[in-house]
Amino acid sequence: MSRTAAGLLTIALLTCGCGSTVRYTPVVRSAGLHRGRPVQSVDVYLSGPPTRPHRDLGLLEAKQESDLSLDGTRAMLHKLRARAARIGCDAISLNSVGSRTAPALAVDISHASSVKTVTATCIRYLDDDGDGDG
Repeated sequence: MSRTAAGLLTIALLTCGCGSTVRYTPVVRSAGLHRGRPVQSVDVYLSGPPTRPHRDLGLLEAKQESDLSLDGTRAMLHKLRARAARIGCDAISLNSVGSRTAPALAVDISHASSVKTVTATCIRYLDDDGDGDG
């Protein structure tokens, strides 16, 4: 590969969005949610929500920024867990891992691109602080 082609490829990769983003949508108003916690303290449930008494507080959605994203499922789960820690979730319960196909650059479906999405529920344990309100 020529230096020019390599340089153009590097620029394209840097400007196209090669990671993933996480969005949080609260569904319940909860006092004290924004307390923050260490990432490693956020429990992760893959096969269903915990049996421990809990309340679903919101939806976390991780989405690759483009089909050239270098973030795989593992990186996206880490970002979900990190975001959950920042907003004070005790745990996350994985809802889905999938992909969306869309026209590349929103132009033409014949040049479709596919981006991975991972969704999870933000959970607050009800017995965490003893007041039964989460």
